[in-house]
Amino acid sequence: MPEVSFDGGTFLLEDVQENPARYVRRLERARISPGFAECLCQPDRKPRQLVIRRYGSLLHLAGWPDDGHNHSRKCGFHKDPDTARAGKGGDTTAAIISTAAGLNAKLDVALTQRETQSGSRGSPAKSGQRSGRRSASLLAFLQTLWMTAGLNRWHGVTNVRHWGVCNAQILAEIADAVINGNSAQKVLHVIRRYQEAERAEINAEFGSFLSGLSDRKRGIVIGEINEVETTQYGKALSLRQSAKKYYTTSALIDHAATTYPHAWRALGDRAARVIAILLIERTAKGHLRIVDLAAMLCSATFIPCDSIHEVAMANRLVAESRSFDKPVRMADEDDMLPDFVLHDTDPQTHIEVYGMNGVASYEERKEKKRAPRRQRSIPAVEWDVNKTKLSAVIFPTPVATARQA
Repeated sequence: MPEVSFDGGTFLLEDVQENPARYVRRLERARISPGFAECLCQPDRKPRQLVIRRYGSLLHLAGWPDDGHNHSRKCGFHKDPDTARAGKGGDTTAAIISTAAGLNAKLDVALTQRETQSGSRGSPAKSGQRSGRRSASLLAFLQTLWMTAGLNRWHGVTNVRHWGVCNAQILAEIADAVINGNSAQKVLHVIRRYQEAERAEINAEFGSFLSGLSDRKRGIVIGEINEVETTQYGKALSLRQSAKKYYTTSALIDHAATTYPHAWRALGDRAARVIAILLIERTAKGHLRIVDLAAMLCSATFIPCDSIHEVAMANRLVAESRSFDKPVRMADEDDMLPDFVLHDTDPQTHIEVYGMNGVASYEERKEKKRAPRRQRSIPAVEWDVNKTKLSAVIFPTPVATARQA
């Protein structure tokens, strides 16, 4: 299990991420002197420096800029150079830009209520286009946060990942992010892992965020969906780790179920998790109303997935302690983008999950992905969900295991 060092002590990284309140004072001191923490992921090499970043009342650890490739592949701070460069560059019209200070995002939602918008009737409220810059959907923003935080990667060190780790990694990477011209710290709240001993502090932190939604301002909340229930006036949605209810119309929930069908059908499935990003506002009576939302399907360990079959594949890879990542398809991606990539084989192995067999367009796409793999001699494992049980799929032996044999 990776360890980190700061303020004269050595600690498990997972414990620091799961229990950030426990380490606030020590991280505060380390932030002053020497100004950084250290990652001990490679005991035989020089420790790598870590950035200590504040988000709200807590402090989180992040990898040093452009140093991710120097961490062990089994370390949560490891980043491939190509991944680290994603979102950087000279495209000033991009919807989400990665800067030294954090992400700068322009979303296609309005963070201020407007009389002419129909968000109160359940339709998504969009912002106008300005200065030629593109805008990103809520789902695209959520996916970017997941990739930036490295939550689409699995290092094979453990078989579990809890919400506290997800929260810490997301907030560490957001840093001084800007969303539609606003400081992320004012408009974005990632639900914090609930601990009874810290209930008062957690409620106060969320209350402070909600107090900023007055004067017709909106906010963005991210968390795992717990339940969607019917009320006298429409629907109510709740998130795990929090007792708050968010109210909305049946029309918006129906729209979400149609727009994000794989995620919505997985609600209640214990093998999967469904993450929501909510655009909310406060009503005159103080209730929280959802104006717009997006939902992302994940595996049991919060690996983003495109179908329930991919969830099953990700869960098996985690159970077998494989090192892999789940590429997240964004705009203008390589047509060969696989469903998963095994990093513990040499060369790396692509994994494909085929669940729409027999559809002409789908079969054509499958072949378009196979041809360049053959040309580049990239090994691949294919799972046809209609013909083979997942338990019968055979993966190549991890390199480390092969060498030990």
